[in-house]
Amino acid sequence: MIVFGHRGAPGYPRYGENTISSFNKALRSGADGLEFDVRRCRDGRIVVIHDETIDRTTNGKGRVADLSYEELRRFDAGFGEPIPLLSDVLDVFGAKCLLNIEIKEREIVDGVRKLVLEKRLEKHVIVSDFEWRELATLTPEIPIALLSSKLENLIPAARQMGATAIHPRRDLVTASLIAAARQAKLRVHIWTVNGLDEISRSRRLGVDGIFTDFPERCSTSAS
Repeated sequence: MIVFGHRGAPGYPRYGENTISSFNKALRSGADGLEFDVRRCRDGRIVVIHDETIDRTTNGKGRVADLSYEELRRFDAGFGEPIPLLSDVLDVFGAKCLLNIEIKEREIVDGVRKLVLEKRLEKHVIVSDFEWRELATLTPEIPIALLSSKLENLIPAARQMGATAIHPRRDLVTASLIAAARQAKLRVHIWTVNGLDEISRSRRLGVDGIFTDFPERCSTSAS
């Protein structure tokens, strides 16, 4: 079972999510891969952040889309670090582990595609999105995964789009879903799995991977 550090290893209360230090912490804690979110700032550069604003995750305020990267990098996103650029995250971690890039806004898929291909990391990434149609331009060059909080049409759509995996919410996952995904040759990665009981259940079901805020708990649940 692949363990993805969900935005790194922010734990709870959340701290330092989607930062270089949080990603390093996740890998030190036993994660096999990293999950993170991308948006575009005012000058067109693609940055790694979950929210539309920087209010929750930094010591600044404002909409990501309204701030240039030179402005964004002045704020502390945790551990004294700025919000990172996607290009920097790819450079630092692209050869170390599997990277799940979640698209958080429209019209940046082409920019993500360009960076991944330029750095020759297409075998080291999965690009996921709740808006499935946004992913259509990536296949077959770059693996894609369909994120969903419901099961309706998930597997048929994934097969039609040539997806590598489906990423359903954890409470939707059953043995029958796993079996159907296996038949469709799709991997199943589920989110967000933090409790020890949830981690153990995921192992018993035979999921291919989980996204967790606490990668270190996965080694505990296996012992």
